[in-house]
Amino acid sequence: MSAEKDSAQPTSAISVPPPGVLDTMIRVIMGQTEMTHEEVVSALERTNYDLKRVIREYMTATASTTASATSARATSVPSSTNQLRFSEIRSFMDKSDLMYYRRKEMDRIYNEVLERKKAAAAVAAATETTATETTASKL
Repeated sequence: MSAEKDSAQPTSAISVPPPGVLDTMIRVIMGQTEMTHEEVVSALERTNYDLKRVIREYMTATASTTASATSARATSVPSSTNQLRFSEIRSFMDKSDLMYYRRKEMDRIYNEVLERKKAAAAVAAATETTATETTASKL
């Protein structure tokens, strides 16, 4: 009889979360992955309802199977809402970064040109002052 208790004990050690929590876990996983409802439920049962482990296994499986298709995936449209959201953020940040460095370069060029004009104006003023002094001394 103790053998029957031992074999039944591990299955009872796995606690199934309440339906509300389980539904939330399923929605979170479906939002983070491309898995269907049935795939999520079976993955949760397989991993003893470990949300992080399901997502981690999905990500490592996806990374290993699509390593050769990275160029095709880079040009494809993001399939989940989170992928779309973060691709927009990444695109915005890349454009902002590029524009920032362009503005910095334009400011640097503008300041160099301004300094050259000031130096040329100072030389012209100095030349004019010496020319007027020599003209005044001749008189």
